[in-house]
Amino acid sequence: MGSKGKIDVSVNSLPQEMRVPLRDAFYHVMDTWRVGNETRAENAQWYRVTSTTSSVAFQEFTVAHGLGVTPLQVFPVLDLNQIGSQWVNLQVTRAPDAQFLYLRSPSTSAVITILVEP
Repeated sequence: MGSKGKIDVSVNSLPQEMRVPLRDAFYHVMDTWRVGNETRAENAQWYRVTSTTSSVAFQEFTVAHGLGVTPLQVFPVLDLNQIGSQWVNLQVTRAPDAQFLYLRSPSTSAVITILVEP
């Protein structure tokens, strides 16, 4: 996120009656930005997906992301509300497509949670 000072400078050229409402709206977004724990992040176009790694180490497994477009990147999530939640090493085995991610991991049968960005 950018600095609040940049917002102040940007809105200063606007008419007085518009400055405070616009500044407050931008400040609100900056102060309350969060991912949350729903299927879609609260303030970002990130989608939560849970999957399980292969039962064989380093074997490719697919993750259905359901976006209908090819995603750009993945962010791992350590879900503190799920006992046993863990970080695992993930490696991309081939480029994603509009339906699946293609990954592998040395961790076997590990439940993973990721945020996928279209």
